Amino acid sequence: MDKIHVVFGSTTGTTESVAAKIASALGAATFNIAADDPAAFDAELLVLGSSTWGIGDLQDDWASRLDQVKGSFAGKKVAVFGLGDSVGFADSFCVAADTIANAAKEAGATLVGDVLKLDDTNEAAQTDAKVAAWVNAIKGA
Repeated sequence: MDKIHVVFGSTTGTTESVAAKIASALGAATFNIAADDPAAFDAELLVLGSSTWGIGDLQDDWASRLDQVKGSFAGKKVAVFGLGDSVGFADSFCVAADTIANAAKEAGATLVGDVLKLDDTNEAAQTDAKVAAWVNAIKGA
């Protein structure tokens, strides 16, 4: 079993880009949830990422797979990050990340750190610093 895997769903490529940054900082492998690879969840720490669509919806690949894979979270450490639009959708900003975090907790995972919420559209200049700080917190846990 590997130490860390970053599992993401990405429609436009932004979440994939952030997942790559996180994986690089953690020395982890990345897995796209759309690939349906069971090895994605064979790690001690799962870092899960999704963008939020509409008014709080999961990214499409997560929406179609979350119920199938949430059993894979049991007994694991899980960290969650999300991307969204804090200006246009302030009321539902990064709700998809919270949905994944709640599913992981309900499945018996231990959440590590706070849910990282990023707005790479309106606050792109802050993304790298927020990711670096969050990764350091995850490493500390």
